[in-house]
Amino acid sequence: MFAVLGIGVATSLPAMALLTEEQVRATAVAEAFPDAGAARGDVQALDRVESDQTAVVDRESPEVTAAEQLAAVRSMRIANTFTNNPRGAIQWPFPVGVPISSWFGPREAPTAGASTNHLGVDFTPGEGVPIQIIADGVVREVVLGDNGGCGVNVTIDHMINGALVSSKYCHMQRGSVQVQAGQIVKVADIVGKVGNTGVSTGAHLHLEIRLNGTEPVDPYAWLKANAS
Repeated sequence: MFAVLGIGVATSLPAMALLTEEQVRATAVAEAFPDAGAARGDVQALDRVESDQTAVVDRESPEVTAAEQLAAVRSMRIANTFTNNPRGAIQWPFPVGVPISSWFGPREAPTAGASTNHLGVDFTPGEGVPIQIIADGVVREVVLGDNGGCGVNVTIDHMINGALVSSKYCHMQRGSVQVQAGQIVKVADIVGKVGNTGVSTGAHLHLEIRLNGTEPVDPYAWLKANAS
């Protein structure tokens, strides 16, 4: 679990109160990338791991995704909202816990045109952070234009325990989408980058989870129950 950088470290996670920001990030890398060989709080190991990962040149290899994630950890905001298992068949949209600005359910609309019944969860790791696909699946729809609403977004269908589950990734940066409709994708592949397109008050990922492709459920609760 990780403390929010810069605020509330001592109160939210006393054991990490004396760690520097870079040590917190190194701890995040050690837990998110256990095969990388970095120890908790070892800043030099963080540098070595990132250097080793970014040296990979085969763009089809899984290590490329790991390199992109490691680079993202360097700059993203992190928080003790969840812990991702990098070996899981179902994963969170980021390799480490990040801040959440808006939860699923009724709310006061944050801006004109925004919903008062929030059908997703808003993650705020920072502009341009790569977004992971939560499970193996097939891309159903890609919207590249910024026409309001979800802005640049992608919907992916997954078969999980014999049932259809769909994930939708909204407000991504223009030009960042890495998939196309009909494409078969794998868990932790990069779908795009956090952006501020559509009806949005700041850079964030609005993630939706829909059962049977249509029924919205709380993404945070669903991932807590299913990501392992």
